[in-house]
Amino acid sequence: MSKITNFKKNGLADEIETNNNPEFLDIDLFESEKAEIDECKLIYLQQEKMLKQRKFDGLLVEAIDEALTSLGIPVKNELFVQLENRFNVSKDEIPKHIDEFSDFLYKTFGMGAAHLEIKFMQNLHSKINVNIQVRENELSESKLSTENMTFENYVYNASKNYCNS
Repeated sequence: MSKITNFKKNGLADEIETNNNPEFLDIDLFESEKAEIDECKLIYLQQEKMLKQRKFDGLLVEAIDEALTSLGIPVKNELFVQLENRFNVSKDEIPKHIDEFSDFLYKTFGMGAAHLEIKFMQNLHSKINVNIQVRENELSESKLSTENMTFENYVYNASKNYCNS
């Protein structure tokens, strides 16, 4: 005869003699079900984070598109064509290739690229509702250069905070 501890819904424990009763052998099954539930929760959280990342990527592309539209639609469209031709990065792939995109901007616009990157950050900041260590009024060229904040670092931090919120 064996004994097991039974935890009731009220939190109190009783010891029960099992007499090798099969209904008490389901405890092992309960443990495996609990592990399965934990695995399902983990998968759900991973999927939720992936969905948030996709949403963030879309908002980033939107913020970039809006800022480049200020240069004129034909110029914006040509920039996207050149980005794809020279760097093999499509518009929708920009979030995964921020370094290459920034390099492209600096090769195309020189130091003027910094003004575009600031506009990208301002647009993105207005679209996402997370606290990033830079306040919107600090998104200026002089402030960025004194804090060593780069466009790439900003996007990384914004994505991290957005996806973990």
